Amino acid sequence: MNKGRLFISTLILFCSVFSISAYAQFEGQISMNLYSQDNGETEINKLNLYATADRILIKGEEHFDVMSQIETDGILIRNDRKDFVIMTSKDQALQVTKVEIEGLVDMMASWSGNSSDDKPTRKTKYSFSDRTQNIMGYKTAEFIVEDVEEPGKHLSIWLTNDIDVNWGMLGERWNKLPAKIDAEVNGMAQEIIFKGKNFPLKIEAVDNGKRTTIMDVTNVNRSSVARAMVEVPSGVSLMSFKDFVFQMMMQQ
Repeated sequence: MNKGRLFISTLILFCSVFSISAYAQFEGQISMNLYSQDNGETEINKLNLYATADRILIKGEEHFDVMSQIETDGILIRNDRKDFVIMTSKDQALQVTKVEIEGLVDMMASWSGNSSDDKPTRKTKYSFSDRTQNIMGYKTAEFIVEDVEEPGKHLSIWLTNDIDVNWGMLGERWNKLPAKIDAEVNGMAQEIIFKGKNFPLKIEAVDNGKRTTIMDVTNVNRSSVARAMVEVPSGVSLMSFKDFVFQMMMQQ
C-alpha cells in the first residue's frame, strides 16, 4: 500500500477518534458553589452533580427545598427507569414519576391560589452576546436572561458545549405548571441548556455593569466515580407517590 495513502488514512482515523472522545457524553462529577447574601454576608452552598449515560444525581452538602414542601439533600434522576428518587430522610426516599410530579405541582399550586392558566406577570428576553470566556479550560459563550421591566439588570450565564450531560427527562416539556414556573422551566433556557446540550460553568447577576457571581463550577472530574453514586443507597426504603400525597393531606 502507498505509504502516503496509509499516512493520510491513519491521520483521518486518529482525528475521528479524537473528535468522538472530545465530545463524548459526559460521565463523572461536577462540583459547584451557589452564593447568596444573608445580612450582608455571603453564604456558600456546595452542590455536586454526578452524571452517567442514563442517570444524574444532584447532591448538596446541606438540605434544600424542592417545590417548597419537600426538603432533601439529593435528587436522583433515573432516565433508564423514568423516575425521580428524592431523599426525604436518611433512610427514606420518595420515588415519583414525571407525570406524578406534574400532578403534585398542580395540586400545590391550587392550594396556594395559583393556576397553570394564570398568565406570567413579567416578560423575559433571552439572547447570546458576542462575549466569550475561558473557564477552567472550557470555552464559554455568554447567554443573557433579561427582565424587560428592569433595564440595566440581567443574568449572565456562561455556557460551554464541551460538557454533554444527558439531561433526559429534564429536557422534556413539563405540563400543568403555574405560569411563572412554566415560563422558566419550558422557556428558552430549557431549549438552550437541556436540548441545546450546553452546560453552565458560571452564572452572574449583573446590575448596571456590576457583576456578582451567584454560581460557579469549581471542579470537573471526568471519571467512572459517578457510577456508584447514582444508585439508591442500601438501607433506604422507597415511598410511593400515593403514600406521600396521603401524608401531605394529613398534615394540612
